Amino acid sequence: MDTFAPRPGRRRLLLAAAAALPVGCAGPQFVPPPAGAIPAPRVQVGQRWRYDEINRYNGERRAVVTAEVVQVSPQLRVSLTDADGRRRDDEIYDRPWRVVQEPSYDYTQIFDRPVPLLPEPLAVGGGGFTQVGYRSVLGRDYPLVWNERMVARGWEDLRVPAGRFLALRVERIIQFVHIDFRREESVREETIWYAPAVNRWVQREWTGRYVIPGGDFKPIYREDWVRWQLLDWREAG
Repeated sequence: MDTFAPRPGRRRLLLAAAAALPVGCAGPQFVPPPAGAIPAPRVQVGQRWRYDEINRYNGERRAVVTAEVVQVSPQLRVSLTDADGRRRDDEIYDRPWRVVQEPSYDYTQIFDRPVPLLPEPLAVGGGGFTQVGYRSVLGRDYPLVWNERMVARGWEDLRVPAGRFLALRVERIIQFVHIDFRREESVREETIWYAPAVNRWVQREWTGRYVIPGGDFKPIYREDWVRWQLLDWREAG
């Protein structure tokens, strides 16, 4: 069996060498920011968000995922459960939303130090560069490289199944060494739409590309292309 076999439903698309990552038909439509300073995210045990997980290649639903805060100290822990009751690895943060254990991608990653998913403060133009090591739950004796640049592009008036939200669009570009060493030149692009009204993202989307060298030809392959959209949420209690 291939140790690094992709999860069920993975689609690898062979592209021309100059192919770009998928983009929408139109660019983002930014709106004025909310008045006043944006409060930092605040979470409590019992807060819950439920998402549609969508395969963006074909538009099909992959799962319905419930994310629920089960612990806030000494680390923030968010459990992830599919609609059929299957548990995924937990999200773990040192505080909202600085990730230590990240199960959102193909393999769960554990970072050597927290990686911010949002800029601090929450403002247009905020962001920065992060360079850390990570390990996979599959196990390695040494950390792998994870370099990313993050920027908050602007505020959008976003409609998702849970309703309409004013959301800060945060873009991340990541260059990293994949746990599958057959892959080279791995690049991942992710966008997070954070809505202060729910203290978490109402939409999150990622995809990426990599090459597997072979002779003189280095074909480009695509990772999964996944979007989470908020279906509903509830406050603690």
